[in-house]
Amino acid sequence: MFKPDKNDVTGAKVALIGVCIIIYAPRPA
Repeated sequence: MFKPDKNDVTGAKVALIGVCIIIYAPRPA
């Protein structure tokens, strides 16, 4: 069974935050 270490968790968080920024940042004002 796969156990994510600290680097994997951090990478996943950064990726999710990046996706959210890309999706929600260019919204029309």
